[in-house]
Amino acid sequence: MIRSIGKSTKSILLKLLVGILILPFIFWGMGDIFRGGNQNIVATIDSEKIHSQEFVNFVNKLDLNEKQISQLKSSGMLEQILSEYIGKKIIDLEISYYNIVVSDKSLKEMIINDETFHKNGKFSRTEYEKFLITNNLTAPMLEKNIMEQEKKRQLLSYLSDGAVIPNFLIQYEYNKKNQEKQLQYIDLSELYNKKKYSDKEINETFEKNKKFYTEKLKSYSYAILTPKNLNFENNDTQFFKKLDEIENDILDGKSFEKISSENKLPVLRIDNLKLNDLNKEEDKNNSALLSKIFPYEDENKIEFLKVGENFYIVKLEKIDLKQNDLSNKEVKDSIISQLSLVYKLQSNTNIV
Repeated sequence: MIRSIGKSTKSILLKLLVGILILPFIFWGMGDIFRGGNQNIVATIDSEKIHSQEFVNFVNKLDLNEKQISQLKSSGMLEQILSEYIGKKIIDLEISYYNIVVSDKSLKEMIINDETFHKNGKFSRTEYEKFLITNNLTAPMLEKNIMEQEKKRQLLSYLSDGAVIPNFLIQYEYNKKNQEKQLQYIDLSELYNKKKYSDKEINETFEKNKKFYTEKLKSYSYAILTPKNLNFENNDTQFFKKLDEIENDILDGKSFEKISSENKLPVLRIDNLKLNDLNKEEDKNNSALLSKIFPYEDENKIEFLKVGENFYIVKLEKIDLKQNDLSNKEVKDSIISQLSLVYKLQSNTNIV
């Protein structure tokens, strides 16, 4: 379409100006249609005027019922019909502008080659007549419709044939795709890596954030509930009944010491467990147990646990808070990381 416009700057489509001058339509049998002035002009397409009577004739051919006619003004249908008619008129004017014609010979070829009218692979006059009767058409009506459709097809085919793009646009896109840029940059890693922090800076930052460098140390008492520890054969029913009894004792508020004493359980101890110890534990069973119990914060509360295939009773004995200082490498590294982050942010702002 762009190509055709580029070749034909005087085309009606290029200069299209549709001016709706007036739409006070009150159709046939409902009083005067238009009164005075330019009210007999419905629209102007370039210099081509569409008269009201021409449009009324088009609407009459739509065979609207009385209800549709009465709703024309209020429903917005009138504007839709007018838009459709203007679109049809534009196409007709374009066909005329480009002098698109369909000869009688071409029309005959189209009808003969249409499979709708074939019988046993050949054109049948009988099939042709049958089609006309079935669709309540006359031969001139059908032939006129075929010609109009063919002209529209040729017009659209011509307009959509391709586009001739201006050279400046081609050059612009080429330059855009193939451009080269020179960049200047600063390697900030050298600037940041050379930065050293004084003991004074480190100490001041530590003092301001001292509370964040405390560490929880937790101590536990626990017992492993195995058939052997409870004097039963391996996993027999009496063993599981005993587990239920112990769990009920815990729910009833019986103390850890009393449960372990009554059942003659060997009590084990974990002292000063800290978070970092969880990753250092090599024994998988103990590691799983420690990961399970470390989140507990309720001192003296007893927990009945199943970890893997083993059963436990555990009591959190106490929680101590240890204040770490700068002799702790992890604390010092953390302080330096904070100082480094602040320095980078300030440096980036200054550079910008």
